[in-house]
Amino acid sequence: MTVTKADNSIFVDEKYGLIKNIYNLPTFAGLPRIHVKMAFGGNYFTAGFNASGAGVTAQAAENSAIGEYIERYSCLHPREKINYSDVLTQIAPTVFNPNADSCIEHYQWMKAIDCIHNSEVGVPVDSVYLTYRSNDKAWITTSTGAACGENLNQCLWKGIAEILERDAFQYIWRRQLPCRRILIEENETLKNFFNKYIKSPYINFKLYQMEMDWEVPAIFGIASFPNGGCVVGASVRKTWLEACEKTLIELSQSIIGYAALILDSKRENFEDYSKIKEYQDHSLLYISDNMTKHLAFLDNGGTFKIPSEHKSDDDKKIAEFFINAVKRIGKAVYFVDVTSCELRSFKWLVGKTLIPNMLDIEPNFIEILKSERLEEIDQNLILQGKRTAEELHNPQPLVPHPFP
Repeated sequence: MTVTKADNSIFVDEKYGLIKNIYNLPTFAGLPRIHVKMAFGGNYFTAGFNASGAGVTAQAAENSAIGEYIERYSCLHPREKINYSDVLTQIAPTVFNPNADSCIEHYQWMKAIDCIHNSEVGVPVDSVYLTYRSNDKAWITTSTGAACGENLNQCLWKGIAEILERDAFQYIWRRQLPCRRILIEENETLKNFFNKYIKSPYINFKLYQMEMDWEVPAIFGIASFPNGGCVVGASVRKTWLEACEKTLIELSQSIIGYAALILDSKRENFEDYSKIKEYQDHSLLYISDNMTKHLAFLDNGGTFKIPSEHKSDDDKKIAEFFINAVKRIGKAVYFVDVTSCELRSFKWLVGKTLIPNMLDIEPNFIEILKSERLEEIDQNLILQGKRTAEELHNPQPLVPHPFP
């Protein structure tokens, strides 16, 4: 690795910066031609803390790494007094987590925007910050999306997209459903992008359409290797083309990040499922020999042709598009500006989005997932004519999921 002194960034300084250093991850001949960078923590709050980012240019990768870092930093814990008005409608803690203590007096509260009704409400601080505990109460935050952006509308739609991405993959995985394949060479723009930045000898890339009840472009991707191992990625965006390109970048980021292991012929396979404790373990498991076979259920779903689309740069309109998608399935959307005080004077903003009762991705191995959302999606897709009841009776998989 080589250290990059990102002097043009207001956040990077080896002694005093929020980020201590940014590293370039080296790539190798025959791998995707994208840039991958890692940002490492620079103060006592974030010692040992890091985040990675990827892009087709060095600057895009650096911005992505910094943005990912700032998201995590801002969502760890409030670093200033939280102002809360008692007149706000308080959303019950059990709405976000059915196992939460239902007594509202046991929680600290903060302002959020109810995006469906465009009103201010109060949500438990515990549901927003990862390490915050009101009165030492235990909390498990679910169905949330953190996003860094140039404006709060951008933070909002990216946060919703992150939640939808996990909702889609978990459903497809648990129901073991075949999906329609996207043939990269059939779309000229996607083919040119793929050939320029992604195409690699000995690596097989596949993209699939994930059909969901909220009806937003959702893509799942697999990059498989000669040993039968693979990495996976997914993306939800306003257009199919954007979702495809973002998924290919996610796959390439994992390939470059794990290249030393992927290319190591003496690598030991990860075989003990009981050792699956965190997200990285899932990636290590699936780069092991012959793990791609557990994703064979995706095939035989036909093909999907990317339609002609208009790409919008208006973040307000994109946010409205995503809010309407959530509204279609009868869910609530709450949004909190979590931009920390030391970042507020800059153009880097961070938002936390919460959509209760959506599917999430577990870091460990849950053999049988029980969720009302699974049955809810079943019924919605049948009503929408996207699936038949006969398709939805597959047993849940006996192996951990591959999602990083």
